[in-house]
Amino acid sequence: MSSGYNYQKFVYWLEVSLFDNLKEKIAASGISLLETRKAVCAPLSKRVEAGYVLPETWGRFELCKRQLSWYRLSGYFGKILLVSSLELKEFNISPDVLIRHSVFKPTLLPSSEEKVRLIERLSYKKARPDEWARIDSREVKEKERWLNVMGLRGVKFEELFVCHCANHANFIEPAYFVMDEDELVPYSICKTSHVCSACMEWYNIIGGSFTKKLVVPCPGAVLFAGLVTNRYYEVTQCGSNGRDRENSH
Repeated sequence: MSSGYNYQKFVYWLEVSLFDNLKEKIAASGISLLETRKAVCAPLSKRVEAGYVLPETWGRFELCKRQLSWYRLSGYFGKILLVSSLELKEFNISPDVLIRHSVFKPTLLPSSEEKVRLIERLSYKKARPDEWARIDSREVKEKERWLNVMGLRGVKFEELFVCHCANHANFIEPAYFVMDEDELVPYSICKTSHVCSACMEWYNIIGGSFTKKLVVPCPGAVLFAGLVTNRYYEVTQCGSNGRDRENSH
């Protein structure tokens, strides 16, 4: 499922004490290491050699604060996210996830009714944070202005939110997937304009029980990280580091 494109990102989840010891060593090695203070997807940019996100940053960026509630309920809560274009073997740390381009194109996508059925599943209802579904009228108005900017006139945010929820639900208990040998590989079930918080899948916060995922960027990742609209990216777990860290509820 992988392609020959040169995009790759290694994703590390590190304890604060370990990262504090590594930070100066990484910078001293000549690797440019930047702190991301707002959009947590920013380190996915090809222009960022290595970037990190502190635990407090996940609640700082108002545009994504509600969406990032998945992190605050995950097994990664309190850890530091480090994303690098290079594998950092010399620092004796192992990546949780490798992200690469993919040439995958889905042959089957759900209807509106099927999306509703996905979010009616108990697995999704148990996994979702309460804050994820707590949308006030101000946010609805802001999102609908954003939809107009993206050219999605006539689409109500309530309809779009069903897509956002169903897309995450498909990585929790997949109904839409492909097989890679004997492995089930779930994929994004909507195009970029209808996806939200794709970083949850890239960073293994959602879908951690699967060896591979195929993920389309959300509009934020296109805007802040320069990822390609409607292109699938292959997310592969590295060894056992990322396994079994799915949301625990």
